[in-house]
Amino acid sequence: MGTAPALRPETPAQERLASELLGWGSPRPRIDPELARDLRAQLEEGLTALEPDLSDAAARERRGGLLVTKTRLDRQVCDGLQLDPRPFEHTRASVRGILAHAVIERDGDLGRGADVEEVVAAVWYDEASRRPGDPASLSAWMNAQSAEDQAALRDELAELASSFREVWPELPERYVERQAERPIEVSLLGGRVRLFGRPDLLLSSATRDDRARALVVDLKTGRPRSEHDRHELRFYALLVTLADGRPPFRWATYYVTEGRYEPEDLRRETLELTARRVVDTAAQLVRLATLTADGGTPSDDELRLRGGGWCFMCAREEHCEVAARARAERAMSHPDDML
Repeated sequence: MGTAPALRPETPAQERLASELLGWGSPRPRIDPELARDLRAQLEEGLTALEPDLSDAAARERRGGLLVTKTRLDRQVCDGLQLDPRPFEHTRASVRGILAHAVIERDGDLGRGADVEEVVAAVWYDEASRRPGDPASLSAWMNAQSAEDQAALRDELAELASSFREVWPELPERYVERQAERPIEVSLLGGRVRLFGRPDLLLSSATRDDRARALVVDLKTGRPRSEHDRHELRFYALLVTLADGRPPFRWATYYVTEGRYEPEDLRRETLELTARRVVDTAAQLVRLATLTADGGTPSDDELRLRGGGWCFMCAREEHCEVAARARAERAMSHPDDML
């Protein structure tokens, strides 16, 4: 992706994205040949320091490995959130995001050879018929909506897909390898710790040399949360680096509704900081596994609780004193939210 493809962007927005995000025609950074090895060594050294409790915690998890994902990294902010997250429930906003990802992915697979309405209809049919008998499934939620609400959501998805086409140029296969929702798993300490994630979009150059030529993109349709979104992307960048032995030259959040992107370029220090965050999350998981071993229930005094904007995702929120204090402090600093 360092050489400008023969296919030219068709709109000014596509030209800006090709230059500012895809970096067509711009030089790529050289790969530090020791980077992936050093990051793995940093992770394994930090995780080894958690033994023997780490092995005990890993043995109690599925597949005998402590699993670290972006979700568990997000929950590191508070022990209560890590222990008692609210069960996931489909909402219009979450369904809109899931389906928008699927529509954009399908549109890319088809090479934009169909009208967006046809792409939306195909994705809608597939998702609505996948598991209709499961009341907790996406299919059940979609089928439970009125005909008017279904039509409104499909129109919104078509509009998002059209907006995406307006900003994103077509990516010619001869220059760019495109992987959507690629599952990446990295095993550490002989499998006692597993890192797992699925980047929304991984774009790689067909050129193979000593330069970083991959771009990781996370698509967002909801409210921007810049710091949170950056942390997720950095984790994906770390996964790609460890799995492929080659770091991305850049990673970016693309806000589909706004047609806006927030990129971050490759820096060793950023990936090292992310590796430390992974170790810190593993340390929290090991500590909590020890506290809850044999069905034990830790007291609030044993937990590291912290209130904040994440409390709404925690099942403890209604009876948590720390969450109550955080709400009160926010009400004082944001009077508009008091009522």
